[in-house]
Amino acid sequence: MTWLFCCPDELSEALSNAEIQQGRRQALAVVLGQAVLGAIVAIACLAVSDARAGASALIGAGIGIVATSLMAFAMLRHGAGASAQRVAWSFFSGWMVKVFLTIAMLVVALRSPRIAALPLLAGYAVTYVGYWFGATRGGATKVNGKLGVSD
Repeated sequence: MTWLFCCPDELSEALSNAEIQQGRRQALAVVLGQAVLGAIVAIACLAVSDARAGASALIGAGIGIVATSLMAFAMLRHGAGASAQRVAWSFFSGWMVKVFLTIAMLVVALRSPRIAALPLLAGYAVTYVGYWFGATRGGATKVNGKLGVSD
């Protein structure tokens, strides 16, 4: 099976239970990695500045974690036997919802006078590092030295 831009060239091929379970394990590893890194940044902001900075960083990390969890649920809610086309559509729609939800949450948080903007953005930004942390720890396969999906 070869992979095109977002889906296999054989869209009728169903995903196996093992593939779904691997995806769920990797999504959990990503979310846990984001939570750990978000907590570290929040503690650092608390230690360097004050409780407001720590809470703002925690809220920023929470925004990233909620968005990632929502997308993971959208992508992986189907069981074994789901077509690759259905999963690809779930990926796209989950990504769109994630983007709009993230923007909305960031706008609401940044408009609040009780939120410190820089720690909030630092907490949110560190969740992107959580993607890499989770991908390397969550069972992603290495193909030719790069993380990816293999046949």
